[in-house]
Amino acid sequence: MKSGIRREMLKRRGMLGEPEWIEKSGVIQRKLMEQGFYKNASGILLYCHFGREARTDLLIRDALNKGKRVCVPFNDWDANTLIPSRIRSEKDIDYNKKIPQPFVPEKFPAEGIDAAVIPGVVFDIYGGRIGMGRGFFDRFLVKCGEKVLKVSIAFDFQVSEEKLPVDAWDRKVDIIITEKRVIKSTL
Repeated sequence: MKSGIRREMLKRRGMLGEPEWIEKSGVIQRKLMEQGFYKNASGILLYCHFGREARTDLLIRDALNKGKRVCVPFNDWDANTLIPSRIRSEKDIDYNKKIPQPFVPEKFPAEGIDAAVIPGVVFDIYGGRIGMGRGFFDRFLVKCGEKVLKVSIAFDFQVSEEKLPVDAWDRKVDIIITEKRVIKSTL
């Protein structure tokens, strides 16, 4: 069931034209930058977008310019693990990979992360999230504990008003930001 929902939403998201994708992503990113949690965060995990995910380029640039400790995921494909890796410049990111990640991982402690911006394919207003299916973020979020604010950015059509069929190991997000609204999940 989850794989069918994922497949349909990836298809729909993939049909976004480039101008609409860039415009809506900009609105979403600026909306996130206005949030108090972002302004107050000193350590932040930001995913590097790929495909037609909501873009994160403005967020990465802004966080670095504001002197925040920025880390992005380094995926260890053999161990199926996400390593939060500190970057000091956008030039530290290898954008030639299918999923952009740092050229060289500089491990950053999970306890130094105040907010984590988590990607996903589809969400519900209760904080449910279906990702790409490998569980990298779910396993990482378990290590973070409750202290880390879990935020997702997405296009509004990716958010369901009905509960998604998530599993016990799927980690929920606290806030979902779209181009139209800020949703504080009712966990």
